[in-house]
Amino acid sequence: MPNILTPLSLWESFNASLDTEPAMLSSKEEDGIIFERVNFSARDTGEGRVRVAAEYAYDVKSPESATVIIFPDSCDTIDEELIKIFVHRGYSVLMLDYRGEWGNGGFNTVYPPNVAYANFASAGRRYDYVDDSAVETCWYEWVAIGIYAKKYALERNGGGEIAVIGLRDGGEIAWKLGVAEQFACIIPVCAAGWRAYSGISKYVSVEPDLNEERYRFIAGIDSQAYAPYVRCPVLMLCSTNDPRFDYDRAYDTFSRINSQYVSESAIAYSVQFNSCIGNKSAADMFMFLDKNLKNRQVFIPKPAEISVEVDEESNLIAKAIFDDQGIVENCGMYIAEDCIDSSLREWTACAQKNKITPEGQEFYLDIFENTATVFVLCYVKYINGFTVWSKIVAKKISGKFRNMRSKCRVMYSDKDGTGTFAVEDPQTCAVGGMFFIDSEAMPKVIEKSGGVKGLFSKYGLKTFRMNNPMFTPNPGSILKLDIFCEESATVQLVFYDANAKEEYADEFEVVGGVWQSILAESKFFKNINGTALPAFASNFIFSVRCGKAVAVNNVMWL
Repeated sequence: MPNILTPLSLWESFNASLDTEPAMLSSKEEDGIIFERVNFSARDTGEGRVRVAAEYAYDVKSPESATVIIFPDSCDTIDEELIKIFVHRGYSVLMLDYRGEWGNGGFNTVYPPNVAYANFASAGRRYDYVDDSAVETCWYEWVAIGIYAKKYALERNGGGEIAVIGLRDGGEIAWKLGVAEQFACIIPVCAAGWRAYSGISKYVSVEPDLNEERYRFIAGIDSQAYAPYVRCPVLMLCSTNDPRFDYDRAYDTFSRINSQYVSESAIAYSVQFNSCIGNKSAADMFMFLDKNLKNRQVFIPKPAEISVEVDEESNLIAKAIFDDQGIVENCGMYIAEDCIDSSLREWTACAQKNKITPEGQEFYLDIFENTATVFVLCYVKYINGFTVWSKIVAKKISGKFRNMRSKCRVMYSDKDGTGTFAVEDPQTCAVGGMFFIDSEAMPKVIEKSGGVKGLFSKYGLKTFRMNNPMFTPNPGSILKLDIFCEESATVQLVFYDANAKEEYADEFEVVGGVWQSILAESKFFKNINGTALPAFASNFIFSVRCGKAVAVNNVMWL
């Protein structure tokens, strides 16, 4: 029976003594940054050495020794726009290609034939399974690249501090590097392990089939197994509603972080950013890098704590409890109801019950009268600008409360502000497909023709509100909404069926410059095969797409 390798046994004898054999292939200057396209060698596989493709970038006037190594997602490669935001914030950057051959003949890492499975397009079962040994997986080769990337970066920056940032699969690599090597810090983004539990909610009683292969994968590859052994502080950046990443389990990984570093570590969520990272978390990231790469004094508060209670007036409330070592600037609470699938959950901002005190703050949980389970999450921003989050608290609900609400037909009106809809596809306007830092791209309430307000976005709109039991449509419901475009355009309304994983769409021609009402019946929404949507239901995501900027109001069921 093959050995089950652990994070320690997998990397204890790794050979990082070989020369990196660096070569600079080209150099250019853009926006005050020098971009150098480079190659260096990583491990010897027995049939040759892995030849890594990367870009090293630094400020043309003041190169920094503090360096960030960036691992993109496994299906992505080097992104110069992403590199720029880190160089402009005062870091040198080494961004890696590790996906390998991509069929486009471009600049990429070259793997010897005996580890050709390290090319992401050829990974096959070695991506999701450990059939023999964790050594014989694409993950082993990708982490090995990171070990030699650190060696190369130290040669370039004169021995300065180095951090690792990993996006999605790159974040899973970052966890492993945090054990295999010593870094100033690691920042996994939308990556927390539990891949062996993919598709299985932590809130249901179903357990996966943990056969011998699964034990090998969990022990040697899954990031929650690495958390207890990390050798540096960790900042976990999580996004809600990401179909590739179960943020429900993220705190379970965070709570396992090596006790030596957990007080210096933090976790942050970007609520309703649909797989991207928002402004609050981006601000945390740069403060965290400044602290660990440049030795700046940054207070990292403890995660917020939540309790769900009933107050003296029989209202259901949640209480946020703060770190008493810091001064709180503001606090916010979010609630979701009865939706087990984390990618479909609608998070709603809660109304404050009282003013902030040094001890904490209370919020009303205004739940639907038939809700059986609530999920509660809060953030606390401290006066130094750092924002910390709580774990997600799930609580079964029974009984009646004064602040329960009845079913509602209106999914959105301008009185709801900006909390109900999000950008339809934030990756199209996020830097590196991940960091959503352009505040102008955020949905906002604007006033249009006739003084009528509506929710506006340049990039389309999306809502998960149908998955909140209060707003689930009744059988035979018709969708009604008001819509505004500056110019005449075709507007596409789309319902994504998360269970069947397919879209149903209907198109409408709208005249520019005036508000118009649209009535839509399910039978006119068709999938790619021309099959009609039987009925509007829960477990759907509703989107408004348009080639022009669009505003909506009064979205409701008739």
